[in-house]
Amino acid sequence: MKTKTYIYDPKRYAVRITGIGYFSIFLLFYSIYAIITGSIAYLFITVCSLYIIYETFVTVANPNEVIISDQEIVFKNKYQTDTYRWKDIKDFRCKEFMSRRQIYLRINKQKFDFLKGRYWISCYYFNDTDELFRFFINKESEIHPDTVKAYALRGSKPVERNDKK
Repeated sequence: MKTKTYIYDPKRYAVRITGIGYFSIFLLFYSIYAIITGSIAYLFITVCSLYIIYETFVTVANPNEVIISDQEIVFKNKYQTDTYRWKDIKDFRCKEFMSRRQIYLRINKQKFDFLKGRYWISCYYFNDTDELFRFFINKESEIHPDTVKAYALRGSKPVERNDKK
């Protein structure tokens, strides 16, 4: 496989990801002001805004570019890049949302690594939507061939038994 680059539609990314990130900054300042002036009801909005800002500007949780080659997979946004070599990936788990053509991907899950390893990939807004979506599902099955999900993907095959009487 040669290197393939999938790119999120720039206009949609500006609205759906970056725009929401900037709006969350506005909400954060407003909710802090409201809390200071006596309304504790805005505490929830403060926490949610911090989380959205973190996912938008600190991590690559919502990449706008995915580059796949035989050696590695790369996730990029405007601020950061995460690169994984296929030989170093031990855990590759997908939660697919078929109707939205979206994947929640976890790579090499670690308990206290909050900056890497979790990605929301809205394949619907990338070029070659179905190809990218199927790639993640098939790759998970390739890395974890003994899971129920992998068996279901391959289709049901009868199990041979050696205890014939």
